[in-house]
Amino acid sequence: MDLEKARYIFAHHGDLLNKQERAANRHLTGTAKITRGRSDAAAQIEAAKSPSRVRELLSEDPQVLELARYGYDSFVLRTAERILTHHADKIAFNHCPQCGRLARTPKARQCRYCRHDWHSKSTISK
Repeated sequence: MDLEKARYIFAHHGDLLNKQERAANRHLTGTAKITRGRSDAAAQIEAAKSPSRVRELLSEDPQVLELARYGYDSFVLRTAERILTHHADKIAFNHCPQCGRLARTPKARQCRYCRHDWHSKSTISK
């Protein structure tokens, strides 16, 4: 799975994250805020030692730390793969009918790549 597709699943199907994945997302977000965008293992150690109030977002749960171990992009990829494996029936990808690339959102009707517009077509699913 490519990172674009993983981010699409993660962004639009976040309700399918489990408890540990939500905590890992919070942990990595806090790490990135404290370390100005970094989320690798060294950044997580640095964030844990920070006096910042954002440190409240960080977790000490071993399961959460294992999910967050390799940074944000790796976490998003693995989580999206799990979601797709367990909930494939709930995931629908919105592809541009002209160029085939992934649209920005599940309801988008204009391609961000080729600018094709399919608002007037009856391909809108409910």
